[in-house]
Amino acid sequence: MEQSITLNIPQNLTDEQWEKISEVYRSMDGWLEGLNFPYWYGSEGEEKFISVSFEPSGFLFTGNVSHDFWVGWMTQICAKLSLALGQEVYDATM
Repeated sequence: MEQSITLNIPQNLTDEQWEKISEVYRSMDGWLEGLNFPYWYGSEGEEKFISVSFEPSGFLFTGNVSHDFWVGWMTQICAKLSLALGQEVYDATM
């Protein structure tokens, strides 16, 4: 099931903030090390994947996972990013 969400993280982050985001990415279940783009579980087009891109509106996460899995995974990464960045991270469209 295709999923997407835009998180309220701006692109104009400091190097320290980018490093904290990278640490959170690596700590998440399913992280795939060594790819040129952030992916979890598989790359785009595979049966199961989650990816993120950096858009003017925020961080756009997309994936092909079940709705329940998506909600749980996104809840976890939002909590971790909020702690790492010292600001609440949430759905930018809310």
